[in-house]
Amino acid sequence: MSGQSYAFGEAFAACRIQDAMVGRRKLGRWLVVLATAVALSGCASEIVREGLTDPALADRAMVADLPGARFWGDEVTSDFIGELRRRLPGMPRIAQDAATRNGRPVVEILALSGGGGDGAYGAGILAGWSRRGDRPEFEVVTGVSAGAIIAPFAFLGAKYDNALKEIWTQYQTSQIVTAQILPGIFGGASLGDATQLAQLIAKYADARLLREVANEYKRGRLLLIGTTNLDAQRPVVWNMGEIAASGHPHSLDLFRKVIMASAAIPGALPPVEIPVTVDGKRYDELHVDGGTTREVFVSPLNVPFRTYDVLYSKPPIRRIYVIKNGKASPEQQVVQAKTLSIVARSISTLIKNQNLGELYRIYRMAKDAKAEFHFTSIPSSFSVVAKEFFDPVYQTALFEEGKRLGLAGDHWIDKPPDLIAPR
Repeated sequence: MSGQSYAFGEAFAACRIQDAMVGRRKLGRWLVVLATAVALSGCASEIVREGLTDPALADRAMVADLPGARFWGDEVTSDFIGELRRRLPGMPRIAQDAATRNGRPVVEILALSGGGGDGAYGAGILAGWSRRGDRPEFEVVTGVSAGAIIAPFAFLGAKYDNALKEIWTQYQTSQIVTAQILPGIFGGASLGDATQLAQLIAKYADARLLREVANEYKRGRLLLIGTTNLDAQRPVVWNMGEIAASGHPHSLDLFRKVIMASAAIPGALPPVEIPVTVDGKRYDELHVDGGTTREVFVSPLNVPFRTYDVLYSKPPIRRIYVIKNGKASPEQQVVQAKTLSIVARSISTLIKNQNLGELYRIYRMAKDAKAEFHFTSIPSSFSVVAKEFFDPVYQTALFEEGKRLGLAGDHWIDKPPDLIAPR
């Protein structure tokens, strides 16, 4: 899509969570407002930004004088070792304390997808897995959108399970987002004010958590968060351990901003402005929901898993776990024969199927490296329906479902769901 059609597509994509979570009538009202906002945006006064128009400058933009803070998520490199050193400058070496089996290092990777309120599922899976007693200490944890909020706590282990439960079961929409419909329509950046969400993230992502992330990074473990650079239309991977371990006076603020940006659903929540510098001059970038470009990812570099083998004494045993905070299976729904309902359902279907393509890519990478692939998503049998954007009753039920499955340990499948024949 391009021009106004692309803007409408973005607006409708911003409602992908509502499409899965609320009734068609509520969704229709959201879409009408968003469509109106797009139509009227040309009448609003322009917000002046010092953005980067030159892609070459965007490639050299640096955040807070931290060269290892972030990198493009879609780059392909021919100099693996050199690029790894550039991207992970503060890490002594990967898998310094990795467990071994039969003399081989064991590398376990956890990838957490987006999903709005459905993040309660991933939080529940982790809690049940902890109680089961065989939850690994992951070498790499990645998160996008809702998964970005979960990821730091998943990275630090079972001691943060109670915090995750609080985050995903104790708050409702009015405690997270404040509607600002008129400002959003007449030139604002979004239909919701995210001040309360920022306060919630600040409450849990505190100085202590930052220190713990830094300590784990120094041990050789990676915490990676995905955002979308809206100006560049490209995915960005943030090295949260490097930020935490930097000692920079604004490291905690940047850490929180990255999580906020990854969860900033376009149109519903405001984008996060990230200040950058190029050749001593200051610019700004707009970052939004990482799921806009990539719903889930597993690696700091866009290379085959086997490329990393040179970093280990022996080729490692790899286990990849992907938690989708949503349903992967098709969901039957009678769609009204109206423009907005048709477009909304089409965008929702497009996103779901694009996510299946991302899963297949990860699965293919795992197969090529002879790695284990494990995937879980909300069961199609889960029938509780949310009454609002963030519904504590719905999310508590979803958390408990995830916890039950995590404790049972039989919820993982070994290939993407669309490759499994129905029973």
